[in-house]
Amino acid sequence: MLLYPNSKVYIICAGGVFNDSVEHCHRLASRLIRLGVDIKIIYVPVTENFDPEKPVHPACKPFRVPYTYDLEDSKQNILIVTETFTSFLYSVKNIRRVIWWLSVDNLFRDVALRAVSHFDHLLTAPMAKFFCFQKCDDDVEHWTQSEYSKLFLKVNKVRSEKMYHIGDFISPTLIKLHKTIDFKRKKNLVVYNAATSSKIMQQLIDKMSDVEWAAIQETQAVDAPKLLADAKIYVDFGDFPTYEIMPRRAAVLGCVVITGKRGAAANDVDINISADFKFDDAEKNLPAIEKKIRAVLDDHKSAYAKQKNFLKKILDEQKKFNRNIAMTLGIKAKTDSEPAAIFNGVHEMGAAVAEILMKNEVGLDISFVVNDNLENEKNPALTITHINGESALQLKDGHTLPIITTEDARFLYNEGRIKKFILLTADKLEEDFVKQKINPLKEDIISTNFDE
Repeated sequence: MLLYPNSKVYIICAGGVFNDSVEHCHRLASRLIRLGVDIKIIYVPVTENFDPEKPVHPACKPFRVPYTYDLEDSKQNILIVTETFTSFLYSVKNIRRVIWWLSVDNLFRDVALRAVSHFDHLLTAPMAKFFCFQKCDDDVEHWTQSEYSKLFLKVNKVRSEKMYHIGDFISPTLIKLHKTIDFKRKKNLVVYNAATSSKIMQQLIDKMSDVEWAAIQETQAVDAPKLLADAKIYVDFGDFPTYEIMPRRAAVLGCVVITGKRGAAANDVDINISADFKFDDAEKNLPAIEKKIRAVLDDHKSAYAKQKNFLKKILDEQKKFNRNIAMTLGIKAKTDSEPAAIFNGVHEMGAAVAEILMKNEVGLDISFVVNDNLENEKNPALTITHINGESALQLKDGHTLPIITTEDARFLYNEGRIKKFILLTADKLEEDFVKQKINPLKEDIISTNFDE
């Protein structure tokens, strides 16, 4: 599904909440922005307290993705929905339609929940239509996140020319932590996912009462990275309706991964660990699972080395995701400029430098202004605009530059949305501050020396 020069892309996303699917949608949107695509998210309510004026969950704000409630239903545009929002495919007529299969099982769960909630209105209003592989929907394009979803689509006879593997990737900030893991500090701790735990999990814990166990209550739990960094093993006997995030986080943070054989864990492409680390979660297998856990605790280094292919796959996913998106939409990667942010630039000199750099072919695409001091926004010589609650510096030539904090700048640098930081001065203290707060590579800090 190729983009036209004037194409707009819309992504349907749950508003006001944060989960793995929401994170993936924002990461896709962020990547499309980097590729120069006109992309906007359309937030939809999934909770009673949804606020259409403030639909962006705090965890999603650093992505700096624009949103709208107005969709231009034209043939040159593209609408992307995940498997839980397929009913939106039938609210449009002309726009090209895509399902991004972040999960398989969630399609049926969503349909079941909709049916139950609609039961009281069964005789007064029809249930919203949802995707079910009818011939009339042959024009819908399918993007897969996993081998599991790819196999599911093949079983349902989706034509190969309508399928594209996109994948996904976990937080680059987490990937960076892999290099800092101190394996000597690892404890004889086994972490498991309480949200996807099977009925034998408690039996296993009771059977191995001499071992320290810790439960992660949800995939976005704040304490999850610390637990995984301390642990030697991550156990997950869940349904694996998708290529799950948590086992990947665990592997990156130095855990040996042990899983069941359901869903995406059943194939050797998604969770590509050897068969001796996968078990049917049946009571009869408890002795074998216990034996494996104890063996890993005794020789974690050797067991972790046996899963090096899984780790390599995870570390390569961001590059593959970027390449797959560009190829699927026919986008040529930008090679002429790199996205840059002007550090501490919300003042007259910062605005002037931004305009000068934009007018000159310096190989930089000025995309943001980094500023933590909101008092600077009150400068009468500057024009500060506000879009969807976010501040932006209005330049005299018509450009607007989003104003972001150093914390957001660090996030966007790790995401690849910022490649260079421009310092307006040659101040060593300012350079050290950027290194400490944002931690860019030395070659990614540029001083203009405009103060000389």
